[in-house]
Amino acid sequence: MLTKAVANFDRFKLVREERATLDDGERGQPPLRLSLNDDAFHSIGLYVRQGHYAVTRSDLSGNIRERVARQADAVIEPIVDDIARLIAGSPSPILGVGHAVPAIVGEDGTLFEVTPTQAALPLQELAETISARFRLPVYWDNGAYCVAAFEAHRPRTHYRGLFYITLDFGVGGGLFAKDAVFRGAHNQAANIGALIPETGDRPSLPDLARHLGCPLDRLSDDFLARLFHEGDRRLLDWIDDRGEKLSKPLATVVQLFNPDAIVVGGFFPREILERLCARVDLGALDVPGRRPLIRPTLLVTQLLGPAGLAEAASLLPIAAELLGQHSPMANARRPR
Repeated sequence: MLTKAVANFDRFKLVREERATLDDGERGQPPLRLSLNDDAFHSIGLYVRQGHYAVTRSDLSGNIRERVARQADAVIEPIVDDIARLIAGSPSPILGVGHAVPAIVGEDGTLFEVTPTQAALPLQELAETISARFRLPVYWDNGAYCVAAFEAHRPRTHYRGLFYITLDFGVGGGLFAKDAVFRGAHNQAANIGALIPETGDRPSLPDLARHLGCPLDRLSDDFLARLFHEGDRRLLDWIDDRGEKLSKPLATVVQLFNPDAIVVGGFFPREILERLCARVDLGALDVPGRRPLIRPTLLVTQLLGPAGLAEAASLLPIAAELLGQHSPMANARRPR
């Protein structure tokens, strides 16, 4: 069976073969060393939000070969032109396009619900234009699902269960277990935002904008990082309070899913997310007198902002075309 598998890998040029050299005195056939051919295929990753978009081209190991990130309105033509440039510059065939969307995606690829602040994005038109122009499959999935899968597939990671929480225009989650994203019965699992009601205080950009009394579009990374390093009391109080409010929802994740890692990401600067994590108590639901569950590692992802989500989305075509995993095909029409 291994010989047949290697033959198939070789047919698609997914592996490199190299004969080892025998040491003096060794006999027999030299062992065959196999390594992944990162450049057998490349894939495109995309993320779009109001005022920003990012496009990446990645190899099979998830290494970024080229990236474009722009502060611009979500106009289809410039985005498609940037995708065209990345495809034209690729030395390898393109497997497809992966799009991390700010939405719950149905199992059939329909958009069940788009985050309210991003509802005006031309997601359907963009997907249709990309598919028609490049004759490539377009896969899309909830951004939190994309990052959860990417984090779990990182080289030299051995997570048996990983939960990802994103803090951006809302609060969302993704669970990776048993070598796949856990999607639930209707592709709506891990919706941790429901445990932190929108009507109350929650660690999101709209909530912080209200707290600071400034427009949402002012909350750039540079602006927030400057406030943080200046020791702005309003910001620091908000971080500490919202971190404490994350304790019970994330402790619930520990109790229900028992992951070995909880990864935090979103559209905040790293230093803000790290301070927020320091305020989280994963033992908030421990019962006095009972042995507590083993707590997971709590860390901040490297995949922050639009560029990080585009990088994570580049895994969608690879997962669907080569790994045999489910990645929803883009189909934005909502059922009536």
